[in-house]
Amino acid sequence: MKKYERIGRSTVLVTDGSMKYIEFESLNKYRDVLVHFMSTRHGGVSRGECSTLNLGFGRNDDRQNVIENFRRICDATAVETESLVFTNQVHGTKVLMVDENDRGKGLVKESDLKGSDGLFTVTPNVTLVTFHADCAPIFLFEPSINAAALLHSGWKGTLSDIVSEAMSAMKKIPGFDAGRVEAVIGPSIGFCCFEVDEDVYWLFRDKYADDAFYCRVSDSKWKIDLKGIIKTRLAEEGIDEKKINDCDICTKCRNDLFFSYRGDMGRTGSMAAFMQIRR
Repeated sequence: MKKYERIGRSTVLVTDGSMKYIEFESLNKYRDVLVHFMSTRHGGVSRGECSTLNLGFGRNDDRQNVIENFRRICDATAVETESLVFTNQVHGTKVLMVDENDRGKGLVKESDLKGSDGLFTVTPNVTLVTFHADCAPIFLFEPSINAAALLHSGWKGTLSDIVSEAMSAMKKIPGFDAGRVEAVIGPSIGFCCFEVDEDVYWLFRDKYADDAFYCRVSDSKWKIDLKGIIKTRLAEEGIDEKKINDCDICTKCRNDLFFSYRGDMGRTGSMAAFMQIRR
């Protein structure tokens, strides 16, 4: 029997035996037409630094463990593994539209979706998948036309403005209205923990001049508010600020529940975010 616990801001932790994953209240109201969830680090078969629910093939883990982990979380959420479509992340801004012809790419068949850090679709039963271990997952859903998008936005993707690339692509869909989009920023490293050197600070300062995004913590280290930048860019692209939801969970602070590249000193597994339009 599944147990439900509210954590963070408008975030629900679902526990099903040893399996733990999260959903978001602002998207759950569309559950008749939308499937969405994000994994945690709990519920799989991986060992060591990837213990236990590692979903990243590029981590220090056996491939068969990762395949079994996908089978388990898909079973728990009633999603077909054959429907999954993976990004091929390079910390860039390429966002690709996918459809029924892309089902299975990355898991059960070879993928030609190279260099993609975001996916979107209007096709039912195509499950978008992005990978995370501090970088922000961004869920976008336009309910009037059932258009869904998932983005992987680390500091490089945020700096290069993957939000703009995604919204520009989605605005080409007939009937799309940015004002109706529900947006969620999932668990990722927070302003509290994201320290950078001065060279990275200046990259952001040159592009985003708002002082609210920065905080000096020493002579050589700065904190940057990646989620704050993402929220601002979503609003500037026409999304109603009331429909932009930050789950307010820092993966490094909640390293007990989520993989964190910084929290685990680079020796870690990967979570995944999932989104699918139902048939």
